[in-house]
Amino acid sequence: MSVKPASSLRLKTYLYLLGVGVLTLPSLACAESVNQAVSITLQQHPQVESALSVLRGAEQAEKEQFSGYFPEITVNATGGRIFGDNATSRGLSVTRGSGYSYLWEGSVAARQKIFDGFQTQNRISAARADAKASELALSDLRESLAFRASQVYIELHRVQRGLGLIKGQKATIDDYLQRIRSMVDDGAADEAELQQARDVQIILDNFIADYEGQARQLESDYAELTGHLPEKALESPVISIDRIPSSVTDGITLAKENHPLVKVSQYQSQSAKHEIEAEKSTYIPKFDGELSYLKSDKDDIIGGEVEDGRAVVRMNWGFETGGAQAARINQRNYEYKDALARTADAKRQVERNVRQAYAELATAQKQYENQKKRQDLNKKLLETYKVQFEGARISVLQLMQADNQLLLTNLETSNAQSRVLLAQYAILSSMGLLREALNIELASAYPSRKPK
Repeated sequence: MSVKPASSLRLKTYLYLLGVGVLTLPSLACAESVNQAVSITLQQHPQVESALSVLRGAEQAEKEQFSGYFPEITVNATGGRIFGDNATSRGLSVTRGSGYSYLWEGSVAARQKIFDGFQTQNRISAARADAKASELALSDLRESLAFRASQVYIELHRVQRGLGLIKGQKATIDDYLQRIRSMVDDGAADEAELQQARDVQIILDNFIADYEGQARQLESDYAELTGHLPEKALESPVISIDRIPSSVTDGITLAKENHPLVKVSQYQSQSAKHEIEAEKSTYIPKFDGELSYLKSDKDDIIGGEVEDGRAVVRMNWGFETGGAQAARINQRNYEYKDALARTADAKRQVERNVRQAYAELATAQKQYENQKKRQDLNKKLLETYKVQFEGARISVLQLMQADNQLLLTNLETSNAQSRVLLAQYAILSSMGLLREALNIELASAYPSRKPK
């Protein structure tokens, strides 16, 4: 049957589009990398949005304090009807009595602080330090979320990889079991061997159930962090270990200098110190400049027209005799001491986390090396058993048990490898450098504040 030219063209177009779709499908279906999972977490997690709101509020508080440098303008207007009795207010020489009048009055005034004992300056510095502390608290939160997302990703990848190994082994175990069952039916093996083989199969099924349960739990953690379930098998996570200092001492020094948790408490102590100075300024007289103009219009019987223009300097000097000023200063001093203690505590926490992370890495690396040795031994043992089985020196059950033992060793080696990777991520996180090591840029989402 011949194909018409139009139909042929449509067929070629269809085949071309189908080919393009097949070629592009793998790229569209790629799994998220650990970097992508962390980036998505940091961009949309509700905790980040909450910390961002706190930061923006702190920045508005800084603007509020900065406005104290600018003049304050007030405008007042009054209109209505009044009653006045000038005879009772001006003495015996006044012949006019009481009366009613319409009142129209307006005033405008501009007041500018001239000197307030550096109160405004210290309030601004305190608010600026609070805003910087809020920014660093956001950075600390992002570091924490980055490690949580990385941890869940690595654990989920470990479980997925282990589940693949177990399910792949299940077909082999089923084959062994069928061979032993056939041998029992033929009288070449006894029922005890079949029961032992079934026990191996049940143990394997338990492994599958356990790993599947772990996968579901980790997927729920993954969804909580990223906002969606993983669609594909995850990629093998990797990270550059060049950023990890060789010694724990260097790691502690770097952590104390860079970790946002330490910097948060340092800026909070700066804020408390400026608040002390701001409260001390209440003992100093304040000077304000004022420009004002007042115009009032009433009937002559009440007071007539009044115009009043002023350019004056006012001094205010107040004392609270109940000791409130001293109490506020003492309160700020205690807040400053609390902030200093928090800084020392933050440094200790960071040092502890770094030490624990290095200790975990050393343990994980040693266990991984031992597991690699066991893996090599069990591989050689299985190969030896295969040769002996061919020579009828061992049974199918023994070969099955050796094969299953190699699977367990492979699982333990895989778990040990993931533990090493997690420890490396933990070291970077304990120093506040995990996001930097993952090359995650968030400047477009929210730029860093420049120090002032």
